[in-house]
Amino acid sequence: MPYRAGERLPAERASRLGHLEVLKSELVNKLVQEFESNTSPNITANLHWEPIPTGGEPLPLVFGVDGSIQPIESETPPCKRLAFVKTALLRIDQFALSRIDKDSPHPFALRDILADSALYHATV
Repeated sequence: MPYRAGERLPAERASRLGHLEVLKSELVNKLVQEFESNTSPNITANLHWEPIPTGGEPLPLVFGVDGSIQPIESETPPCKRLAFVKTALLRIDQFALSRIDKDSPHPFALRDILADSALYHATV
């Protein structure tokens, strides 16, 4: 996902080739076939909601997910909308970060912490 330039970092441009991996996904190909089909889907309204647990202790790891969405619409009946979301999952170890000097962090220490942080990258 592109972002604007800030005080310390330059702007990032969206890659035109970044979504080519989508074509290798079996799920994406199945969704495209269903999107191009003219049959109406069988939708059930049987939802099972679970309550969110309260209490507990702070998480030792923080996961951040970012993505961008691009919808494709079909206006002929049955009307459909399909969107691809490109996501990335990043894990941050709060304990390891808390041990780094906040005023002048050593770049190699940050590199070591972030070396295995990118856990997942996908398009769905």
